[in-house]
Amino acid sequence: MKTEMDTHTPLTLEERLKKIENAIARKKLLADGQCVPSFTTAENMEIYDCVFKLCNRKRTHYSEQIYEKYLNYLEERIMEKVIPRLLGKHGTALLKEVAHSWSEFKAFADSIYKFFEYLDRFYVPRRGLLLLADAPKHYYGRQVCESLYGKCQEAIINLIAEDREGKNIDRNLLNTVLGLFIALGGNGTTNYYEKFEQIMLAETAAYYCELSMQWWFWHDSLSSYLRKVDWCLVQEEARAEAYPCETTKAKVLEVMKYILLERNAKRWAGRQKANGVAAEDQELLSKYACLSLDMDSSASVSRATDL
Repeated sequence: MKTEMDTHTPLTLEERLKKIENAIARKKLLADGQCVPSFTTAENMEIYDCVFKLCNRKRTHYSEQIYEKYLNYLEERIMEKVIPRLLGKHGTALLKEVAHSWSEFKAFADSIYKFFEYLDRFYVPRRGLLLLADAPKHYYGRQVCESLYGKCQEAIINLIAEDREGKNIDRNLLNTVLGLFIALGGNGTTNYYEKFEQIMLAETAAYYCELSMQWWFWHDSLSSYLRKVDWCLVQEEARAEAYPCETTKAKVLEVMKYILLERNAKRWAGRQKANGVAAEDQELLSKYACLSLDMDSSASVSRATDL
């Protein structure tokens, strides 16, 4: 096909539109791993120039149509390549495919965005439209995460539960998917990561509430209880490294300390008063201020039971 540089003759409207369509078709083949030539710098500039000139025609410009074309390309890619691979998947397999499909979709979107970048400089700001640079996150979130969020959340909560049971899980996968939740945000007032965090904290509270009741039922001494609490806190702190938000770790530990220490302080204070605390566990008592009971001090017992 001729180029303006080859002929010094302006391309027609139809020729420019055809060039853009052909370029996108080739980008799709490249994204699919097909053996087609990569784009040279000159070829990239040629398609960018086609977009530029279509958006700056004196009589009738095609900015709106070109803008819609880019969005349509993203939607088509999701429907053709992303959704089919996610259907029927559950658990870890679903999380892996979500992470992988987002990575591939984002790479494709970035590769064709270079052609349409001009629109984000003038047309989009003037019309108050969604930036094309942000469109991949918007469409992947709306068409993929919005529909699969419940299944993804369930898979993540199950992974965390397996981790607590001592099973070997892929914490990097957990971090990747949760990081994706943050990057994509969400449609509406609550974003994906915040929704996950709320559910996860509730699950954490329920899990440790049940665990503390088991320890109480088996008549653990205060010393034994504190050692178990300390071990759980250390494990949960390490587990929380998989969460991309530092504040999440603090919230998890706060919930645990409330469930395991503060809420049970009165009952454990009574058991401590009856059975005493091993000398080697005095350091743990100091570590957790809400249960720092002095065996010889009724005042200390009073402070703990007031919590």
